[in-house]
Amino acid sequence: MCGLLATSCSQREHGGYLTIDLINRKSLPIEHISLSDISESIQIIPLETNDSVLVGRISEIKLESNKLYIHASNGVFVFDSNGKFLNMVGSKGRGPREYVYLIDIFPENDVIWLIDDSGKKALKYTDSGLFLESFDFEKYRFTGYYYSGGDTFIGFIPDLGLNTNIMLAFFDTKGMIDSVLYRNPIMKNGTTVMFYSAEVTFINYGNEIKFKHLFNDTIYNVLNNKLYPNIALNLGAGKANENARGEAARQHHSVVDLFKEMDLTYLYGESDRYIFLTVADTPIFYDKKERKVHKWEFSLPDDKRIDPESSQKFVPKYIDRNGNLIGETTPANLEDNQVIIIAKLK
Repeated sequence: MCGLLATSCSQREHGGYLTIDLINRKSLPIEHISLSDISESIQIIPLETNDSVLVGRISEIKLESNKLYIHASNGVFVFDSNGKFLNMVGSKGRGPREYVYLIDIFPENDVIWLIDDSGKKALKYTDSGLFLESFDFEKYRFTGYYYSGGDTFIGFIPDLGLNTNIMLAFFDTKGMIDSVLYRNPIMKNGTTVMFYSAEVTFINYGNEIKFKHLFNDTIYNVLNNKLYPNIALNLGAGKANENARGEAARQHHSVVDLFKEMDLTYLYGESDRYIFLTVADTPIFYDKKERKVHKWEFSLPDDKRIDPESSQKFVPKYIDRNGNLIGETTPANLEDNQVIIIAKLK
């Protein structure tokens, strides 16, 4: 009866949440999987290339209202669903309508928010590039951000040794709306020396927001400004212990030394059937139907090859709230822009 609803069934079996067993992940073979094996459909979208439209190294690709929003090293580009260039959004600089260092873009309907981490501000534009408004959040000391819709955001505030509590802050353009204290179980004594700038990840599937702390083995649902345990990751000996972070900070002041002590786990995305993670830089997905963990490398199927000389490797960038796995591949002619792949996951 469970079928693709194995998540909810597993949650009932494990006391309210799904448990994913990752203890034997290191011994798993890398599976070379054709993207067609996990997808219902695949779209191939070559981005328009001309002398004035050259997309740099891509950080993010997001699909919204049949438009592609691409955050690259040389700006934010907007293309239509066929890859035709429409316009750019925003520009780099230190003016009130410019950004210094973008870390996230969040399109919704006909607007897009750009999050400038260096300038500690959010900039709102129409998708045609018209500036609408901005606001700063310097006073909050956020090191993680997520757009939750309707001009509201979630910010992560780490323990910086300033007598602060680790928390998620819920805010909009007018200021803080609410907050929830978040004391990571492995950090119950906190640390006064070190934090990592990408400690948290957020995903949204079916308009259900999930939150994962880098040093924790629990994935939470974010609902009504509260956290609810949703998925537990069994990392075995790879799980961080509560002293590793503080000791590494005191002895080495080095993120690299700290990372030797644990298998860092990022939450990457979700669909009806799959949950995607990276564990110690290894891409992994969990099949909810089979209740099985896979270590993978994706490739394009033969009938979707871009050209005879191009690579068939597929680099995923993002899984959107509709279960689309979005990424890129590079054509053999390096003078051309990248080719965007949109795979509707099972």
